[in-house]
Amino acid sequence: MEIKNFFQKIFAGSREVEVPKAVKQKFEERFSQSINVEWQKTGKNHEAVFYLDELEHIATFQPDGSVFCLKINLPLSQLPVNLSQVADKEGELMNAIKIECKGILQYELIVRDNELQRYFLLLNETGDILKKEKL
Repeated sequence: MEIKNFFQKIFAGSREVEVPKAVKQKFEERFSQSINVEWQKTGKNHEAVFYLDELEHIATFQPDGSVFCLKINLPLSQLPVNLSQVADKEGELMNAIKIECKGILQYELIVRDNELQRYFLLLNETGDILKKEKL
């Protein structure tokens, strides 16, 4: 790799992302107590990674400021009981993310079976497995 490209990749993440006024305003209205906010631009949308109530959040905003998707990295103890029971049948629960997109609530889980194989599970709020993939 050329040195020029190497340094461009290193410093590319340090550029300030210009966030539209509508997005900033909606963010402040909804997440005013957040800390350590980092912004990224993903296509036409803006994504904020931040901490609120000691939990990592990722909010994706449309250009008009509306929240398109919200992900929350949950402590395993905060996963609803019915979903924990589904995870227990699949193996040891390692990670849980609550996802609200377009009015639909889902959960991404990482579980590990007895043979130490890890799996990605996508569940709906009632505990149905929508997707299962070996990692």
